[in-house]
Amino acid sequence: MTLAGFAKLHDFHFSRTDMRWNPQTQTVQTTLRVFTDDLELALRNHHDLGEDVKIWLGDDEEWPSADESIAAWLNANLTLQLADSTLAWTWVGKEIELDVSYLYLESSPVAGRGAIWRVTNRLFFHEFADQVNEVYLQGIDKTDVAAEKREMLNWELPSLVWESVNPETDATDD
Repeated sequence: MTLAGFAKLHDFHFSRTDMRWNPQTQTVQTTLRVFTDDLELALRNHHDLGEDVKIWLGDDEEWPSADESIAAWLNANLTLQLADSTLAWTWVGKEIELDVSYLYLESSPVAGRGAIWRVTNRLFFHEFADQVNEVYLQGIDKTDVAAEKREMLNWELPSLVWESVNPETDATDD
């Protein structure tokens, strides 16, 4: 059927990563939105899987190692340093909605109020030279005011550094 073939042939290589520091749990809760076929290709490449391995994310016959393999791939390609600590990701789970996959991670507890965020997002760079990874960060400054940053990362600029401070309220702080 042509529709099934069409789903595999998109020219738009994009992902979105939302990282939000939760002051109640002191963790960074992260949601990634990626194209499912791109994720299957990345898993195949990252784990050197042959064409005989059927990944079929979201299917009743999904590859049994899918969750573990996605978590390993994310740990290899998505890093966050916050408050001078490189955070370890805990795999929370995934939701597959046809051509879009939602991947969920959470960090261990970390002091994040007014912290400097260092993010590197290399998702899909091994698969697509034109890949763009949008990263949205939401933190809280030292005075409990919400702060946010959005950046588009690519092969040439895979990282960003952001200090989650509010310039209006932080100017008098030491």
